[in-house]
Amino acid sequence: MNVDKRIVSAVKKGFAKFDFTGLDEKCTDEAKTRMYLIEPLLGLIGYSRDPKDMLTEINAGWGQKNDKADIGLMVKGKKPEIIIECKRFGKKLTDKEGAQLNGYFSHTEGSKIGILTNGLEWRFYAEYLEKNKLHPNPFLVIDFTELDDEKIELFAQFHKNNTENNFLVKIQEEAQDCFFLEGFNDALTEELLNPSDEFIKALFARMPGKRMNDAIKDKLRGLVNANSIQQVLPKLIEEESKNGTLIITTSEELKIYHAVKTIIINSLKKVDFSRISYRDQKNSFNILVDDNQRKVIAKITSTRGKHFLEITGYSDKYPVDKLENIVSLNKEIVSVARSFLMD
Repeated sequence: MNVDKRIVSAVKKGFAKFDFTGLDEKCTDEAKTRMYLIEPLLGLIGYSRDPKDMLTEINAGWGQKNDKADIGLMVKGKKPEIIIECKRFGKKLTDKEGAQLNGYFSHTEGSKIGILTNGLEWRFYAEYLEKNKLHPNPFLVIDFTELDDEKIELFAQFHKNNTENNFLVKIQEEAQDCFFLEGFNDALTEELLNPSDEFIKALFARMPGKRMNDAIKDKLRGLVNANSIQQVLPKLIEEESKNGTLIITTSEELKIYHAVKTIIINSLKKVDFSRISYRDQKNSFNILVDDNQRKVIAKITSTRGKHFLEITGYSDKYPVDKLENIVSLNKEIVSVARSFLMD
């Protein structure tokens, strides 16, 4: 979502002055993390401790509990629309804390976005399918361990003075689109394995047949298999090549991918490494966990025949045309992979 350039510029200036040093000494518990890190960062996007902007310890209990959400941000109205669950600086964020946030979100009327943070890592959640229930996976993760313009701009879209009308609703919609599209590959696989009547009818409509009956349906359904898909694939590739939309996975990209995966396998134990895969896109080759675009370990890009590795959380582009260059990035690669695989 586009954000007013003046807002982005102001947020960038705020981050340029922000002091991230000495956090271990200052943020020794959750309360101090909120005081010295979380609330000051919220201040950069327009939320002060004024009750018109921010409420703390919001009653969000259910059942016989009297639980309280840590922070509620008022964006346009008088009720909290963003619910924040704060954790101590350095604490690893897990699905358990995500479920806790979901409980607070579900019992805070009018809330639109949920955030789980330890001050440096910010996980943003939105509803999907069920009203008042957050999707179990964040639609956006921002880690301020390493700062870059992209992270700051993503954070700036939540600015209280965002000039986009109903910007939280738009963010919700974009998040829901993201969740929806993640199911495409599974849906396509299921449709090809077990073709629906609608799919068979759509095929029939593109063929020169004059009548549809149960026998024709069965024959068409039997033709939808790996062999027929393999036969039409060359033509599909040819047409995409003509249209400029073809994505070809190169041997160099695969070599880099397998080298990265081998580094992770050799460094981490008791992990299901089948969770690591890749997704080749038009402008980058993404190495990711759980086929989840929010869990990208690294991106392979190429310029003038040279390949580079962009590791999530690190601002540099590392040249990786030589194996030793990839091996030298062992520490950075494993650190990011661990954060996703050991979650």
